[in-house]
Amino acid sequence: MLKKISLILVSILMLSLLIGPGIAAKKVEITFWNGFTGPDGRYMQNLVDAFNKTYAGRIEVKMSVMPWGDYYTKVVAAVAAGNPPDVGIMHLDQIAAYVPRGVIIPLDDLAAELGLSEKDFIPAVWKAGIYEGKRYAIPLDIHPLVFYWNKKLFKEAGLDPEKPPRNRAEFIEFAKKLTKDKDGDGKIDQWGTMIPVGWPNFMIWYSIFFGNGGTLFTPDNKKALFNSPEGIDALQFLVDLVKVYKVSPENVAVDADVDAFKRGTCAMEFNGIWMLTAYQEQPGLEFGAGRVPQLGTKVLANWAGSHNFVVFRQRTLDPDKLSAAKTFIGWVSRKSLEWAKAGQLPARLSVLRSSDFKKIPYIGKLGQEIPQYVVFPPLFPKYGEATGPIWDALNFALTFKKDPKKALDDAVDLANKILASD
Repeated sequence: MLKKISLILVSILMLSLLIGPGIAAKKVEITFWNGFTGPDGRYMQNLVDAFNKTYAGRIEVKMSVMPWGDYYTKVVAAVAAGNPPDVGIMHLDQIAAYVPRGVIIPLDDLAAELGLSEKDFIPAVWKAGIYEGKRYAIPLDIHPLVFYWNKKLFKEAGLDPEKPPRNRAEFIEFAKKLTKDKDGDGKIDQWGTMIPVGWPNFMIWYSIFFGNGGTLFTPDNKKALFNSPEGIDALQFLVDLVKVYKVSPENVAVDADVDAFKRGTCAMEFNGIWMLTAYQEQPGLEFGAGRVPQLGTKVLANWAGSHNFVVFRQRTLDPDKLSAAKTFIGWVSRKSLEWAKAGQLPARLSVLRSSDFKKIPYIGKLGQEIPQYVVFPPLFPKYGEATGPIWDALNFALTFKKDPKKALDDAVDLANKILASD
């Protein structure tokens, strides 16, 4: 009899070890929302599938993907309706806006349970998940602006394909050499660069602005400062690329630069690291990818965002679902090397410095070249609203409807009204 009891106890102990601490013995289903609609989506789905296989019979994650433009609206509506997803992804600059609205919950305990600390993360990313002393997000990656160049076109122009421009003067020089009327009909067939009217011109301006030593807002985030000489110079430079140097066409539509770079009619392009997979898959495209050149006058600065895991506030807390959500976040965080292959830089320094990461084509090099120059936005609830006018200012200036100073002065006036509102 005692032998039977011992066997039963051993079996129970082994089962509990298999289940893991904090995970319910019954199968738990959790929902996971994100906006990974591009090539990165299939990489995340692969991670979800691998997690579900690892935790088969215990936890199942059901992932829903939607455009980022719809994502945040749907999240707020779902929380208000009392039926939010369990886990989600949130951009770094959105966290401070959604904490006061009660959309996400603190995750200090999860960070402690996983043994996560600032020493294993890019400092700015780690600090960005903290709002009023509490941690609300677990960093997954950073996704910086990247400078892409066509190596074949560089060679044809007599430029070293392994040496991209490193400063403003070189960029202008290279762009002029790369802008060509190839068939002699008086029209440009190949552009040195393309500055879009719209996405991602804000990221380009931002990198130059901070490279000039600019600051978006006062330390208390109550006044906008981006119509400073640093801001005007950054915007004037972009306008001059179109109007003075004529190395970019006018009225470049969103994604027209992407299409032109793929076709080989745009030699140098600024876009996110998220475009890397698409360029690698483009037949015959021989390209380089690196940090943004120092187009500012003082320092090298590189815009970047960051995807972060968050847990949404539920009307009624289910401890089993919460535990499962935390298990999933911890598991994916440890698999950030796999996520890097989707075209993202891991937020964890241990992965960035690993030999396996450094071997990944393009990404491995970018991971060593960019993080030390990354400049993240200031984090406060009205950041998104208060920077919205900048996008309009850039578009007004790039379409010659306003000069850069007037465009940014008007944007600051509107931003200050937003900052002063309740």
